[in-house]
Amino acid sequence: MVPVIVGVVVTPLSIGVGTVLLGTFDDSEAAGTGVPAQTGTELKAGDVGVPVMYAKLIRDAADDCGDKLLTAPVLAAQLKRESNFNARARSVAAGEPADDGGSLTDPRSAEQRAEDEKAGGEPAEDGLPGDGPTTGPGSDDTSSGEDLADASKAERPVTRGIAQFSDADWAAEGIDGNNDGVKDVLDPADAIPSQGRRMCELLKTAKEHPGYRGAPLELALAGYRLGWKTVEEYGGVPRASGADGETYAYVEAVMKSSPKMVVPVGGAMSGGWTLPVEGPAGTPYHQRGSSWSTGLHTGVDFVVPTGTQVKAIGPGEVVTAGDGGDYGNQVVIRHEDGTFSQYAHLSQVKAVVGQSVQGGTLIGWSGDTGNATGPHLHFEVRTGPGFGSDVSPVPFLRAKGLIL
Repeated sequence: MVPVIVGVVVTPLSIGVGTVLLGTFDDSEAAGTGVPAQTGTELKAGDVGVPVMYAKLIRDAADDCGDKLLTAPVLAAQLKRESNFNARARSVAAGEPADDGGSLTDPRSAEQRAEDEKAGGEPAEDGLPGDGPTTGPGSDDTSSGEDLADASKAERPVTRGIAQFSDADWAAEGIDGNNDGVKDVLDPADAIPSQGRRMCELLKTAKEHPGYRGAPLELALAGYRLGWKTVEEYGGVPRASGADGETYAYVEAVMKSSPKMVVPVGGAMSGGWTLPVEGPAGTPYHQRGSSWSTGLHTGVDFVVPTGTQVKAIGPGEVVTAGDGGDYGNQVVIRHEDGTFSQYAHLSQVKAVVGQSVQGGTLIGWSGDTGNATGPHLHFEVRTGPGFGSDVSPVPFLRAKGLIL
């Protein structure tokens, strides 16, 4: 894969591979790095992590590979770097003017662009282990990347979609992930499984070249970015100071950010907040209709099948757990800031009154109990524990770094 991200400044990797991996390898490979290993596998949701609508696709893509090195957090971090989860992102061809205001031409977020610009300046000394002589095909003087022609960068094609496939790569490697009869590079249901399959194949190839500069996962990421043929020419991951130093920075960024995509075991996450389920939002807050006694919908519905895990959105104490009349089986939690969250129409309640919970704690399973026309999760944010104290959940969640 060879996406071109406009304006990326070379950010030298001045630490060893073990540090770069940040816990994605087993203890023997990460020994002595001083970097904590990932403590969970569940993806964060919302602005601080992965859009809920893509979480299952990413998990399934990792599971389909079956290689423990290719985890859902790695694929998520890669997608964030490739397109910032923009399904219609498009890279800028060489020589094409950048469009600073359009995410379709520069898939990086404003924050990513600012970080890249801040990282500018003289490159530090390269630090990938194996910087000395290598046994791979690129072990001659061109392995540093400094003598390889810049023309390879100029010839890189435009890439598109959430996973940034070129047209040629998509024609060869794109799959119909949702079985709708169409292979659409702009459809994440096709692009994310294709990304996972491509990375899985690259990882297998990388493991066949232990003499190359970089660990297998790093080599696979470089191959996704440049194409494996170019990785062979370099004899591994390009050096920061070479013609393809941007790829070095790309690999570094993905490896560093993958642990940030994980909710640690026990549900704690950045800020301690998460969305209650992984699924798309349905009926919005204050939609009008005769189905509700007040004529208004008092919460937000999540369209999920019966049996979907429902989790506390943040730290708090369970104040209600059980039958809630028209709400069916419900749980109400009082949070530390004095607000309350309600989870209704559950098929089964796991939480008990008085229980302390954290963001991500399992409290029950979705269903269609009470006054419900089908399985879903009815979710409310309230100023008090009971009916009639509801407020819009959207700004509340957004203040916690979460988006629907």
